[in-house]
Amino acid sequence: MAELTKGGAAKLIVDVRRTSTGSADDGIALARLFVKSGTLAIKESKGAAKETVAAGANDGSIALPMTVLVDAGTSAAAEVFASAIAGNKRGDLIGEHTIGRAATQKLVKLPDGSGLWLSTTRYLTPAGAPLHEKGLEPTVAVDQPDVEFGQPLPPGDPVLDKALERLGEKKAA
Repeated sequence: MAELTKGGAAKLIVDVRRTSTGSADDGIALARLFVKSGTLAIKESKGAAKETVAAGANDGSIALPMTVLVDAGTSAAAEVFASAIAGNKRGDLIGEHTIGRAATQKLVKLPDGSGLWLSTTRYLTPAGAPLHEKGLEPTVAVDQPDVEFGQPLPPGDPVLDKALERLGEKKAA
């Protein structure tokens, strides 16, 4: 970030479209860089009290205005990160509704040798709304163009264009 700001960067676009790897804790760790105060996520485990994950004293070192690009492929760590950004009004979500796969899962082996993926912890938005199985609604919805399988994408990126337009309207904090 120091290199970017030294080079003149004044605003950020974080693209988490088609990002579905990483643990929810990775998403929380990334959110800590951008969110100075507030709730980052709420963990809900069956049989346990809800655990609120809050920003700490050293969080929020990156204060540049930002937007986050999301789509139906945004899940796991990326979805928890996007939820923390939007939930703390730290930046806009631009793009499509996310998929809603933000849970910690455990593989349980069954006696017959098969297995079952069991969600052990679900994540909620900073406001307490379900994130897992519900997803996130973008601040500004932009549909991706429909393309037949195997065909090239049309030129341009309407989601990125909308994010650039939106950031152009915002002043630095």
